[in-house]
Amino acid sequence: MMVYKKITPLLMIGAVLAVVTILSLFGARFIENSSNAQAFIAELGYPGIILIAIVGGLNFIVPIPAVTLTPVFTAAGLWLPGIILSLTVGTLIADLLGFQFGNWSRSHIYKNYPRVISCLEKIHTNRPYLIVPVIFLYAAFLPFPNEVLVIPLALLNVRLRLIIAPLFLGNLAHQSAYAIGMQGIFNWMF
Repeated sequence: MMVYKKITPLLMIGAVLAVVTILSLFGARFIENSSNAQAFIAELGYPGIILIAIVGGLNFIVPIPAVTLTPVFTAAGLWLPGIILSLTVGTLIADLLGFQFGNWSRSHIYKNYPRVISCLEKIHTNRPYLIVPVIFLYAAFLPFPNEVLVIPLALLNVRLRLIIAPLFLGNLAHQSAYAIGMQGIFNWMF
């Protein structure tokens, strides 16, 4: 029974993600054939993509990656490298908001969860040289919310300037792979 409780939420998230991806692909097909829809999305432009990526990057609001909408943006005539950069910037802003949340909640967490903090501090103190590569690899290759990593780093008082470059580059690699993949799926299907 315990396994069922763990698998069910993952299946639900997977199903929602699959539905959003399929709707995005068919929505892109519709937009290719609708000049009004193309004009609307093109009018939103790259700032609109950044805003969508911020909301999508804050996984506790909408747990759906904004990159799944890449075929919709390209169908509206937006340039794929611009889409990737906009998605990267929006995701980075969401990560920074998560980092700031970690900074704001530090005193509360230290007071109420001292054992968790001492465990994190031990890892941070014993292997500080691993922070930059871990941030990059996590942001680039793991399909989990970056907040899982940046909030604890903020709690440990890791400097923002240390994490911003690996976060940006990791997000760029992640968004590039997914955007090109989504566009490839769209081109293959239609």
